[in-house]
Amino acid sequence: MDKSYILSVIRDFAEERLRVESSNWYWAHDYIQLKSYQKWAVKEIMKCIVESEGISPILAVEDFVHKMNCFSRKKGKTAMIFSIARDTGEDILDVLIAMK
Repeated sequence: MDKSYILSVIRDFAEERLRVESSNWYWAHDYIQLKSYQKWAVKEIMKCIVESEGISPILAVEDFVHKMNCFSRKKGKTAMIFSIARDTGEDILDVLIAMK
């Protein structure tokens, strides 16, 4: 699969799944924080795909998920951020695998 096509699929995924719904504003802080971390993860995943020369996009995303899983296991305030990034990466990986 062409990288530009995969990036457009990921953009579509992000647009659909990471939209901030106005009906959820009452959860404001936690909800916006979650969406922010998910959007950050999508940008990082797309960067990994673009920068991965000679590696399939699926392998690039698998590597991202593995790194985020390792970081999420460390204690501290950042564990949640990395677990959200891991989950987002797994969702994108499922989409890419389904496209095969």
